[in-house]
Amino acid sequence: MKNLGLIFLSVVFLMGMFMSKVIYAEDFSKDSIYFILVDRFDDGDPSNNPPDKIYSKDKSEWKFYWGGDLQGIIDRLPYIKKMGYTAIWITPVVENEEEVIYYGENKEEKVTAYHGYWAKDFKRMNPYFGDKAKFKELVDKAHQQDIKIILDFVLNHTSPTGQGEDGALYDDGKLVATNSDDPDGWFHHNGSIDWSKPVSVQQWQNQNLFDLADLAQENPRVSQYLLDSALMWTDMGIDAFRIDTVRHLPPWFAKKFVDTVQKKKPGMFVFGEWSMGGLAIPETVQFTKETGMHIIDFQFTFFLTDAICRGESFNKVSEYIKNDDKIENPNLMVTCIDNHDMPRFISTALDNGFTLDEARERTAMATYILQTSRGIPCIYYGTEQFLHVDKRSTWGYGGEPYNRQMMTGFDNENDFMKNIKKLNDLRQQNCAISKGTQKTLLVSQDVWVYEREYQGNVVMVAVNKGDKTGVNLKGTHLPSGIYSNQKNFRVVMGSPINVLNGETSFDLNRNQTAIWEYRK
Repeated sequence: MKNLGLIFLSVVFLMGMFMSKVIYAEDFSKDSIYFILVDRFDDGDPSNNPPDKIYSKDKSEWKFYWGGDLQGIIDRLPYIKKMGYTAIWITPVVENEEEVIYYGENKEEKVTAYHGYWAKDFKRMNPYFGDKAKFKELVDKAHQQDIKIILDFVLNHTSPTGQGEDGALYDDGKLVATNSDDPDGWFHHNGSIDWSKPVSVQQWQNQNLFDLADLAQENPRVSQYLLDSALMWTDMGIDAFRIDTVRHLPPWFAKKFVDTVQKKKPGMFVFGEWSMGGLAIPETVQFTKETGMHIIDFQFTFFLTDAICRGESFNKVSEYIKNDDKIENPNLMVTCIDNHDMPRFISTALDNGFTLDEARERTAMATYILQTSRGIPCIYYGTEQFLHVDKRSTWGYGGEPYNRQMMTGFDNENDFMKNIKKLNDLRQQNCAISKGTQKTLLVSQDVWVYEREYQGNVVMVAVNKGDKTGVNLKGTHLPSGIYSNQKNFRVVMGSPINVLNGETSFDLNRNQTAIWEYRK
């Protein structure tokens, strides 16, 4: 009997572990993500800075290393925690190409792999960010503060061909191939995609993206190498993968990747960057269904940006969200207002004629919508401090590389940051935000009122980008009552309201966001 008791306890223990891990993936809907470009956040350990040939000490070379590292992120965990973020997505930390590359249309730009997306050894650390012990320290110290770590990972390519290290790929220090010396077929050799012409699925998957050596996942050696590398990082305790350029991957391999890492760590969250993707694009929806990989909802980003920065109607955002029923769980998409590949939101607002003060107000409004709409909100580092560089590039006003500036400080707390914290806490506390459906109650050119509801818990959000206006509303699921600072009937942002039988009225100032919640 004693042995049977031990067996029973062991089974219960193992079931508990398994169930907690399975639930974990669903729990990611409660998270909010802070996205960091490692090299541009904080230089916590100057001793690991790169050699001068690829390092710009005075930060005058925008496409060279600037010194940010993992120690810098560790040092700033309290800063991130203070804003209520529960997950950090970091750009790739694997060993990268170490030469200066002449890049761009006419090969006139001097570029390094400071960004981390030009891997050469998927099983080794980028020494300019730290070593594996430092990475494990980051994971462990983040977990101690209930912050998850999301690792950016590139499965499509290595580095540029024809110069530098010629796309070289290493397996834990051993050279396996370069683009021009590839007897075992680690790479595709079909040239680069010609973006001036329509691009087929085969070209997306089997040609070089901007001259980057394209990995041949159909080669068993290649697929096994990539999977083994991912499992190595999984073993170091990460909580999720963000996969780069998934539109360039064959869906069967994307599915194999998801299946492999989730078998190793049940509940591992995996999301990917489908170029310009969203729920109104059938190919994106099909990819998510085939692979089990969630996506970054760029179409939401674009419609929201058009509405707030370019004078389009909120109705277009509201109509787009009607596509949510095309996938099983839209609350597990990752949403953003900008990132490292597009101008910062505040830059776009400024470029469309808004004053600095109003551009800040519009950035705040977009962020509050992001935090309360369906999907997992992801904010790009520095947005909370309204970072912006007044320069124009090929990619727009404030576009890459000027959207990748160094953080300017970590002590200048502002009202925007306090509201970010408030809404990150709301996501944790009210399941209507993390799991609820989204329904528009009223929409016009300048005003959008929507509601999130789940099992009787309700959050109602109202935004106005036009002149001050009064709103008379019918049809809310907020229970009747006065919404002020009561425990269940609460005003999160804005002024108190009185709801009676689904009806209420309130005023909205220009660029105001108001939020009320009912929590059972």
